Amino acid sequence: MKIKSKTMAIIITLLAILIIPKVSGQLANLTASLFGTFDPDGAYLWISVHHIFQLILTVLLMLVFKRNLGFWGFNLNNLNKSLVYFKQFVMCSTGFVLLYYVILFFFSATPGPGYALSAENILGQLGFQLFLSGTCEEPLFRGFVMIILYGAFAGSIRFVKTDIPTAGIIAAIFFTVAHIQYSIWPFEITYINPMQLVLSFGLGLYYAVVFYRTRSLLTPILAHGYINFLITGLGFLSAYMAG
Repeated sequence: MKIKSKTMAIIITLLAILIIPKVSGQLANLTASLFGTFDPDGAYLWISVHHIFQLILTVLLMLVFKRNLGFWGFNLNNLNKSLVYFKQFVMCSTGFVLLYYVILFFFSATPGPGYALSAENILGQLGFQLFLSGTCEEPLFRGFVMIILYGAFAGSIRFVKTDIPTAGIIAAIFFTVAHIQYSIWPFEITYINPMQLVLSFGLGLYYAVVFYRTRSLLTPILAHGYINFLITGLGFLSAYMAG
């Protein structure tokens, strides 16, 4: 489908990124009693269930608009190109993140995760980051949002010899805003991390560019999961060494 109205495209995508995560959170809360004694520290299970619900709701929304998931990026089009992009991302991001954590370890306090560094908590959180974070977020923020925005926001902006689609820039902004935690009533921001927002916007632009080039969610999902896994894993290591 193609939505040409800029206002309508913004409204549809903005409502999607505001409502779907909130509804997913409520569904995760409703099913929390089924968790039993699993994850007593709340390190990984709730957020995993939340993201699974988010993926399910995103897919249902996609099917309402167009009953072809391949259209939304669930395909292996340009597989070789996608894997090359992922390999390049791994090489570049690993060095950058390692340098960042070395500097953080020696020159700044290392924030703890907020729960015990047990084997269960560490493996559960790393598993979530690697297998669910990108898998459940990219279909919404790149697949649905960018495809809806394409019809109304054609064209791209060239930056450092790279064409960044206008739809991708808007999607990156939405992705960044989604990392701000807030309550609706009364409205207040409950958590905000400026460094996380900068990183989210930069990564959101990368995910948008590779999705634009491949028309596949493969690279965004793999890259998203990898970078979250790497950052979380090094955060655990830094917290352990500092403690």
